[in-house]
Amino acid sequence: MEINRRELLRVIALVAICWIALLLILARWQQRTPTQPASAEPQLIHYPGTEAVQEQTVPNLGFRKYWFQLNEDYPSKSVFYFYCNKLEPQGWQLIAKDQPRWRRRLVKGKAYDIFQALWLSPNRLFQLELEMVSPVKLVRRVEETVTEEREPGIRIYVTQRRVALPALMMPPAQPQPSRPEIEVE
Repeated sequence: MEINRRELLRVIALVAICWIALLLILARWQQRTPTQPASAEPQLIHYPGTEAVQEQTVPNLGFRKYWFQLNEDYPSKSVFYFYCNKLEPQGWQLIAKDQPRWRRRLVKGKAYDIFQALWLSPNRLFQLELEMVSPVKLVRRVEETVTEEREPGIRIYVTQRRVALPALMMPPAQPQPSRPEIEVE
């Protein structure tokens, strides 16, 4: 089967025309202005009363952070519950094996009680991290008795950023319910 040279040129020209048409269609599709693209950065939610707090931002990395001093006493979880009530109805998922709780950390002889929580956006492209810190001053008294003096208030840090490795942020697969086995006689 010998293919005529003229037929071969026609087939190549037809493929080239189809390729150019496909590229033009894709270019027009990309230039359309969607209401909100799938990878759009979600709005950072501020705790009530902190709307005017300045944010630290790095737009090309999808990084936004703000912090403030909460005038509540340790072990308050009001900020955590606020974010649970705002994020979870929007489809954000709390990533934790257990319910987040306060934990003591010792760093260079200083004690901190820290509460951390992490949510993943519905499209799994962004995460929101909440960190609450309550510094503790350990005071040594007579006979090696150690007491604590806590600074008033709680420092709150809220960070929203793109997920570095989305595949690693996927929650573990839920175990499938076991099916009843068929008994063979």
